[in-house]
Amino acid sequence: MRFAAVRPIAVFAVLGLLRATPAAAQSFDLLIRGGLVLDGTGNPEVLADVGVRNGVIEAVGDLDGATAARVIDATGMHVVPGFIDMHSHADRSLYEGDAETRAAANLVAQGITTIVVGPDGRNPAWPISAEIAGYESLGVGMNIIPMVGHGTVRGAVMGDDYERHATDAEIERMRALVRQGMEEGAWGLGAGPEYRPGRFSTTEEIIALAEIVSEYDGFYYAHQRSQSPLPLWLTPSIVDEYTPPPTWPEGWRLTATDGMHETIRIGREAGIRVVGTHIKAKGPTTWGQSAIDVMAIDRARAEGVQVYLDQYPYETFGGGSVEVIPRWYYAPVGTDRSGGLDDPEWSRGDLMDAWDQNLRAHLDDPLLRDELVADTEYILDLQGGADRHIIVISPRDEALVGRTLGEVARENGVSAVEQVLRFALDLGTAQLRSGVRFRGLAGSAEDVERYMRQEYTATSTDGGIVANARPGQHPRYYGTYPHKIATYVRDKGTITLPFFVRSSTGLPAQIVGLSDRGYVREGQAADLVVFDFDRVQDGATITDPGGPNEGIDYVFVNGEAVVDGGRVTGALPGIVLRRHGG
Repeated sequence: MRFAAVRPIAVFAVLGLLRATPAAAQSFDLLIRGGLVLDGTGNPEVLADVGVRNGVIEAVGDLDGATAARVIDATGMHVVPGFIDMHSHADRSLYEGDAETRAAANLVAQGITTIVVGPDGRNPAWPISAEIAGYESLGVGMNIIPMVGHGTVRGAVMGDDYERHATDAEIERMRALVRQGMEEGAWGLGAGPEYRPGRFSTTEEIIALAEIVSEYDGFYYAHQRSQSPLPLWLTPSIVDEYTPPPTWPEGWRLTATDGMHETIRIGREAGIRVVGTHIKAKGPTTWGQSAIDVMAIDRARAEGVQVYLDQYPYETFGGGSVEVIPRWYYAPVGTDRSGGLDDPEWSRGDLMDAWDQNLRAHLDDPLLRDELVADTEYILDLQGGADRHIIVISPRDEALVGRTLGEVARENGVSAVEQVLRFALDLGTAQLRSGVRFRGLAGSAEDVERYMRQEYTATSTDGGIVANARPGQHPRYYGTYPHKIATYVRDKGTITLPFFVRSSTGLPAQIVGLSDRGYVREGQAADLVVFDFDRVQDGATITDPGGPNEGIDYVFVNGEAVVDGGRVTGALPGIVLRRHGG
């Protein structure tokens, strides 16, 4: 389905309703005049003024006679609620950073005013009260929604002995910590069962913790147990070598379908809102997965399970650049690799001292060479294929940057894997063994757009705070929201502008359970964005991930400007939003 990005023609007919109660005598701190208001519900735009006092929206409508300390003429521009990022990694920077870092320039410049943190099951500090105190110590540029991390509480209870299922007694101790976190102001449980230590948990363990969150009307969101043909710690060569815990359930070789079914099951059995976060179909062998996920979610929602998604709107995934030769091929032949690609042993500095000799030794053994080729082909496919691997880092031959692996391989008359090996052996260094790094376009436009069109899909960045974009970094750190407007609303017409605004404001507020944000209406906190729809454009690209945005002229957090006339102010007006009773 394709939606036309058109504006309603009955604006002034609707405005007649707003003119019924003029506020000639009112005085505000901030008055935004004559903007096209999209209120966050998905309703069409309405021409209206917005009056703000003491950080709260006091009036929306015809405010002709009102005065204000500051007046912004928003004629021809859209006025919308501040964007609520459903999956943010800004927490550690906000917890540890200085005032300049905490201003979160790359995020507020996109229109983000509130973030949900604790993604993938991790907290920057524990308990939640300590995490909140860290944010509040110097102030923050955005509002923060704290979450209890499943990995955090699992680690607190099990320590380093986590490569197994938890006992009933350990689960009870985790439940007590989850309850503590909810009492201290958290809004729900974040999990990353594809990561350590969460990947050694059972679904039953997570359900037991989610049941506590359900008592507080909280929600659960998860980097699901698998979003690929194999869980991220595996490659084809070690599928039979990997040893799961003794009590691992049958069928442990999970696929993306299994991950979504687990999330739905948690929602059903715990009676809780659940979110499949940063949803994607990764690699050509999973393209089309969106149709399966949508069918499963629609069926579950029809049965009363509250299932949601969030998504960053790109066909490229992962925060940094990709190295496609698995790291154990740079280690000595015979090194134990049964712990998988995420085994902490791979961080040992001495393991790859003679990386080039180790790589050649693997290539000299016919069986090991076959494994290396199979694993590398798998990772290339997982990231979209050779013609969708764009070289983004090449210190010893900068002319390669911006070219695809497939293009270079054909030019040299070799296969894609052989070209990868040439890069490593000819250009590799101790600092960059692979010689070059790639950013793969692992997703398909069809899947990205199908997920996006669902009424239960919110917007997220899966990004954090960066002062200067690094080569290979994902453009989502700088451009998520303007990219979605410019590409999928204005240029492609995949969704309408009211649909986009709801997916970025009212819908995430509904998922989280916020009562005072997400909408432009009286009594809501004055988190507001003013943008020029025709000018909005992201500048962040794969080869220039820090490119500036255009068209987002004003962003207010609790009534204070964090973007003013297109410039980030450095203000820190954000607050930690504690769940009621926390």
